[in-house]
Amino acid sequence: MRAGNAYHRIKFFAKVSVRDDYGASGDTWPVATITTRGEIRYSGGNRTLSSEEKFYAKSMELTVRYRAGITETMKVLIDEGADYYVINYIETLGRNESLRITLEKENA
Repeated sequence: MRAGNAYHRIKFFAKVSVRDDYGASGDTWPVATITTRGEIRYSGGNRTLSSEEKFYAKSMELTVRYRAGITETMKVLIDEGADYYVINYIETLGRNESLRITLEKENA
């Protein structure tokens, strides 16, 4: 991984399962557990139907240095923006040199 292209600030939020007063469980992503720098490459998008509603899914590839704590259940925030991204796929490059992560914008 070339460090010169890794200028985006990336925050990974770990999933936490909580129970409310009635015993129902829910998932939250309260605080950033990993903060690092990464390189982003936009790979395109497509229009699909989800729950009888059209939406435009924008996908991208994020390359970061290898971290064992990054899992597919995490959410990602890029450059302190307002949009969160969901991890679709994680690929290890080389001998644990870097990770190529496929992201998709979370539906609001």
